[in-house]
Amino acid sequence: MSAQPSEDPRRQRAPDGEAAPQPKRKNAPAPSPYRRPRGGPRPRPATIVKLPEGHRAIVEKNPTSVGFLGGAFSMDSLEFLKWMAVYFHDDIACLRTLLFLMGSQEPGGTIRATQKQIAGELTLNRVHVNRAIGRLFDLGLVHMVTRGLYQLNPQVVLRGGTIEVQDPGRPFNRKPATRKVDQLDLIEELIDDPNVSNEFKQLMLPSRAPKKPKASEG
Repeated sequence: MSAQPSEDPRRQRAPDGEAAPQPKRKNAPAPSPYRRPRGGPRPRPATIVKLPEGHRAIVEKNPTSVGFLGGAFSMDSLEFLKWMAVYFHDDIACLRTLLFLMGSQEPGGTIRATQKQIAGELTLNRVHVNRAIGRLFDLGLVHMVTRGLYQLNPQVVLRGGTIEVQDPGRPFNRKPATRKVDQLDLIEELIDDPNVSNEFKQLMLPSRAPKKPKASEG
C-alpha cells in the first residue's frame, strides 16, 4: 500500500467550484501612498537642511506668474517708472521707444531689434528713433552690445528667467548650458565690461520737473 502525502493542516480546502482562500501574510505593511510599487520609479532622496540654532524653516508653494498678459513679466523700479513719466513729458518719441524696449526684452534684459524694426513697430520716422536711442545711451539706460542687440540697465528694469552661458568643454551634441538670471551678478558683469559706458555703470537719474502751466489772465 503506497503512502499518501499528508495535507498541511493550515491550508483550508475550498468547496467544489470555489477558489481556495489564500493564507494571510503576517506583518504585512499597511498601504501607503509613499511606498514605491514594484517596478515604479525610485523616489528622490530626501534633502536634509541644517538650520542654525534658534531658527526654523517654513515650506511654501512656489509662487506662480501665469496671470500676466502674454505670460511674461519683468521687474521694474517703481522710482524709475515715476521718473520717466515726469522726465520725458515733452519727448513722447523717447518715452515710447523706452517702453517698447522694456516690453521687448528677453531674459537678462537684452533686446534683439534694429532701429528700422523699432521705427516700424512704433510707426515713427527712423530719425526720431535714432535720436531717442542716443538720448537713452547718454542717460545710461541702454547699452548697445552689438548692432541690433541692446541691453537695458538692470538697475531699473530686468526680466528674469534662464539664459544660455558659454561652456567650451561642453559636448557639441548636448543642449547649451543655462543659468538663472541674477540681478547683482549681471550688474557686476556689466561693471567689469570695459565696453560699457560710465553713465550706464554709475546710473544717476537727473531730476527734471515739467513746466507748470501758466495761469490764465483775467
